[in-house]
Amino acid sequence: MNKTYTEISGWIIERIAHHAELESEKVTLDVEIVNFRLDSLLMVNITSELEEWLGMELSPSIFWEMGTIAATTEWILENQEA
Repeated sequence: MNKTYTEISGWIIERIAHHAELESEKVTLDVEIVNFRLDSLLMVNITSELEEWLGMELSPSIFWEMGTIAATTEWILENQEA
């Protein structure tokens, strides 16, 4: 079952906030993901968790390619299988 924009972005925000040790309110959709100062291994782990949750394969570098949570969420929405 496909996820909504709110579900996907909320999941990503929660995981980034957890790993960056921030309150989720401080993790916003349009901030560049690199600003959260998470190392690449951690981001790949988050991507793997996201793949499992979504049930779809993602590029290990999707967060760097897309830049923001909003752009990443939009890409996932456009590429989910119906």
